[in-house]
Amino acid sequence: MKKIFILILLIRIFLSLLPSYEVDLRGWRFWSDRMTTLGPANFYSREIFTDNPPGFLYVFWTIGEIQKNFLPEVQYGSVLSDLLLKFPSNLADLLTGFIIYLIIKKHKNQKTALTGFLLYTLNPAIFFNSSIMGQFDGSAALFSLLSVYFLIKNNRSPELSALSFAISWAIKPQSIVLVPLLILLTLTSQKPLRWLTAGFTFLISSLIIYFPFFPQNPLYGLYYVNHAMTGIFTCTSCFTFNFWGIFGNWKDDLINFFNLPLLYWGFILTALSFIPIFLFKPFLKRFREPFIYFTAAVSIMASFTFLTRMHERYIFPFFAFFLIAALLIKSRKLILFYIIYSAFNLLNLYFPYAYYNTELKLTPIFIDHLFRNFSFLSILGFVLFLILLVTYLKVINTRKE
Repeated sequence: MKKIFILILLIRIFLSLLPSYEVDLRGWRFWSDRMTTLGPANFYSREIFTDNPPGFLYVFWTIGEIQKNFLPEVQYGSVLSDLLLKFPSNLADLLTGFIIYLIIKKHKNQKTALTGFLLYTLNPAIFFNSSIMGQFDGSAALFSLLSVYFLIKNNRSPELSALSFAISWAIKPQSIVLVPLLILLTLTSQKPLRWLTAGFTFLISSLIIYFPFFPQNPLYGLYYVNHAMTGIFTCTSCFTFNFWGIFGNWKDDLINFFNLPLLYWGFILTALSFIPIFLFKPFLKRFREPFIYFTAAVSIMASFTFLTRMHERYIFPFFAFFLIAALLIKSRKLILFYIIYSAFNLLNLYFPYAYYNTELKLTPIFIDHLFRNFSFLSILGFVLFLILLVTYLKVINTRKE
C-alpha cells in the first residue's frame, strides 16, 4: 500500500506540471503572498478581493512562509511555486483515498479496499480538479468525509465530527449541505448531552479558526466572510450542468419568478428534494453504514442540482461518499454510475478550464459546441440526478437490515 501511495503521489506531482486554471491560481498566489506579508489579522480588506474563508488560507500562509524562508529564489508563478500550491490538494485526495481504503477494508477485503483507493485517487475528475486546475475542494471533501465517519464508526465521537465539519466549512462553506445529515445522525445516535458538546465543539472550533483573522471579534468574522462570499456570484448556474443550466449559463438568480428570486426557489427545490432523501430508514440505528454514505452522496448531488450559484467543482465531495456506498453495497450498477458521472463531471470541469485559459487555445471548436449544447448537457445532468435519486430510494427501501 505504501508503494502504491507514493507512486500515485508522484503521478499527481507530474500532472501538476500541466497548465493550471489561471483564473483562480492567480488568486492563490496573491493570497499566499498577502498572508506572508501582512499576516492573518490584516488579510481581509473591502478594497481587495479577499472573500475566501480562512480554512485554506492557513495552507497558503504556510506555503508562503516556506518560499520566503527556505526557497527565496522561487518566484510566485513559477513551476515550483505552483507545484507547492497544488501539493496540499494532491495530498488531501490521497488521504481521502486512504480513509476510503480503511472503511472498505473493515467491511470487505484488501482487494476491494485497494480498488476503492485507486478508483478515487485515479478518478480523472478528481485529479483534474486538484492536480491540474489547482483547486482545493479535495481538502474540504477530506474533512467532510471525516465528519460523517466519526459519527458512524464503532466508538462514535460527535465532538470529532463537529471539529472536522468546522474545518471543512472553514475551507468550503458549501459543506453546509451536510448539516441535515450530521444533525440527524447526531440526534439518532447520541444522548442529549453529546448534542450540546458537539454544538459547543463546532462553535469553539470555528471561532478559533477565525480568531487570528478577526482577533477583536471572531464572531463578526464568521458573519462577514460568509456573507461576503454569498454575494460574489449571483448566477443560477456558473458553468454547471445542473437543473438551472437547462435555462442557460450565468443567468441572474436575483430575477423574480412569481415574486420570489430564483435564489430562493433554489432553496425551496433543494428542501423538497431532501424530503424523500431524509424521510426513510438510513437514520434508524439498526441500519448499516453503507446507507449513511449513500444518503450523504445523494444529498450533496441534490444540493448541487437545485441550488443556484453552483460551480462545476462543488460536486467534489459526492465522489468519496458515493464510492464508499457503492463498494460496501457491492453494486455494479452503482460503480458504473460512479464511472459515468465522473466522466460527465470531467467534461464539466474542462469547460471553464479551456474557456478561461485562452492563451492555451484549447479545443475552441469543442468549447463552442459545449456552449451551444449547454441546455442539453444540463438536462442530462438533471436526468442523472433523477436516476440516482430513484436508485437510492429503491436500495434504501429494499435492502435487508
